[in-house]
Amino acid sequence: MAGRKRDPEAHRAALAAAEELLIEIGYHRVTMEKIAERSGVAKMTLYRWWPNKAAVVTDAVRDRLAPDDVPADDLEILKALVTALTRYGDASVVAAAMSSRGEAGRADLRDILHPWEQALTAVTGDPVTARARLGYVVYRVVFLLEEITEDDLRTLVAKTSERPSPVRDRSR
Repeated sequence: MAGRKRDPEAHRAALAAAEELLIEIGYHRVTMEKIAERSGVAKMTLYRWWPNKAAVVTDAVRDRLAPDDVPADDLEILKALVTALTRYGDASVVAAAMSSRGEAGRADLRDILHPWEQALTAVTGDPVTARARLGYVVYRVVFLLEEITEDDLRTLVAKTSERPSPVRDRSR
């Protein structure tokens, strides 16, 4: 026997309610009960669709964290990334929603960051440089909850653009 199908309108209402609550009261005060009340969707239905509030919040903000129009300049891409990560105040929203879900949250974070990595790789021509820049920004903004200025990003781009000298063969 197949389970009941998801009502698309109710699903959208739950995601919209989760995002609205996130903006209004912050991640830590959002509950499944509040999402249910705001959306008009039964709490049990929410739990059928998502295992916890972190999963609902992740789904609610996923599209907002993706790059819109990707700039052709690496500094502009990094600035847009910082803006996306801090769209809901500080980036603790991203960290909390992802880290509280273990491997599923880490997989979601990788999926969310993948388009940013692709954009940086396209501009730099080097996936290692792209990952280094992306990792630096995510670590500082999401996990350390530090503000990154445009000067910080300029310094990052300058330092990661410098090519290290080749490693000499010391076996001779």
